Amino acid sequence: MKKKSVATLLGVFIIISFALFIFVTQILAVPLWWIFSFVKELSGVGQPKLLVQVSPETPFSIGEKITVTVTNSSSKLPVENAEVSIMKDGIHVTVYTDSRGQASSDYFGEVTVIVAQKTGIDSSDPIAIPKMPDIWVRNVLVAIGSAVVGGLVSGFSAYILQQRKERSSKTVSKRTTRKRKMTNTQALALTSKISLFLCCRAQQR
Repeated sequence: MKKKSVATLLGVFIIISFALFIFVTQILAVPLWWIFSFVKELSGVGQPKLLVQVSPETPFSIGEKITVTVTNSSSKLPVENAEVSIMKDGIHVTVYTDSRGQASSDYFGEVTVIVAQKTGIDSSDPIAIPKMPDIWVRNVLVAIGSAVVGGLVSGFSAYILQQRKERSSKTVSKRTTRKRKMTNTQALALTSKISLFLCCRAQQR
């Protein structure tokens, strides 16, 4: 397999796989902010914003009390009177932090999403409770499998098409070469006939 073919196969595989992964995760309702949360963490380095910690991170039952602690990412100090939104499906509850930067609420079940905000500082990134929801993990695995299979099929198809194109080009090139050879042979034969004719005429004189 030529390097060019390998590069084409790899390029198609990566592009199609990534596109399919994003498409399937959105069909299965997995938030992109959760999938790429590590990217947000890296991009937020050096920028003051709200940080949210939840205890317990994995509640056992619906209705269990959870405590949300909000701090400043720069000073690490608790943030008082921060607005904390706690959401699940159609449920949306808002609570405010006390002097310790804490607020309490009931756990609404998997998957509960928490966001903190306050004027003058960037809002926190969304936090999922539990941190690794089973349903989202399963759906991401399904998306990965679909992306790999789709990428392989697309890459292999692109490789087959490229091979056919190369074979077609070689066939056309061979035909052109044959035509050139035939044309040269015909020209040589015609030249020989003309020379023979001229020689015969000269002898008759």
